[in-house]
Amino acid sequence: MKFSDRFVEEVKRIFSLRRTKITLYIAVVLWLSFVTQVLVNRVFFGDFQIAEAFVKTSTEDMECSLEIAAQHPNEFLSESEKKDIIRHIADGIGLSIDREIEIIKDKERTEYVFEKQAKKALTSIKVVSIEQKVDSAVKLKHYIIVRLRIKESIQSLERYRKLLDNAFKGLGIDQKQVTVQYEGYISRAMTNENKEEMARQIVKELQGEIAFDYWQNDTYTVYAYTGMIDEYIETAGCKINIQIAMTYDEQTEKTKIYLASPILNQEW
Repeated sequence: MKFSDRFVEEVKRIFSLRRTKITLYIAVVLWLSFVTQVLVNRVFFGDFQIAEAFVKTSTEDMECSLEIAAQHPNEFLSESEKKDIIRHIADGIGLSIDREIEIIKDKERTEYVFEKQAKKALTSIKVVSIEQKVDSAVKLKHYIIVRLRIKESIQSLERYRKLLDNAFKGLGIDQKQVTVQYEGYISRAMTNENKEEMARQIVKELQGEIAFDYWQNDTYTVYAYTGMIDEYIETAGCKINIQIAMTYDEQTEKTKIYLASPILNQEW
């Protein structure tokens, strides 16, 4: 099998789950187990590099999201400790907790959740505890997941990233999975040539190179690597830290544009 064919199969295998609806705890466990092997955790993104590249696409109704997921080092966390973690993170970003933290239990999984919807932002903070049987014993793993979704003011994401970085450090956590995503739309159906040209322009703005791209129906997906961003994942011998996706929505008659680093980890 040619290298290019092996690369295609490997990428599709790894990223196929990104477009399926799976429960939170499975996504967290699989994603974390994957990135802990291949993610280089040195520093976060700087100087709005990705935001600036996306702004230059001139898409409409821009939104951005930041997700940070990390495993808590302690095996045993009490209910009050889990709630204190959520309060600590909320305080770190200036978010007031004005109601009870929700507790959701489902067999081997328990979630402590606080979500708040503002006019132009949605914030979700979770502590997810998962029971795992090891031999005859039951062990617990605890994951902290923070998601911010911001409309319009996309360049404010870097400020929140720094605040969350400090909040996690305050919990004694340095190793984290961080995903940044931007999205917007073009009010028309773009031609294949237009999509490919826009993707090339985004990668050029980030001083990167395309590692792999493919078409699936009318959806165009690009994986690329840039040295401007320290984090990356590696598959089939290729480094990847940028994903671009473009897909046409027939109902709205708009082309959705996505830009993420290192890859999209939400349904699209």
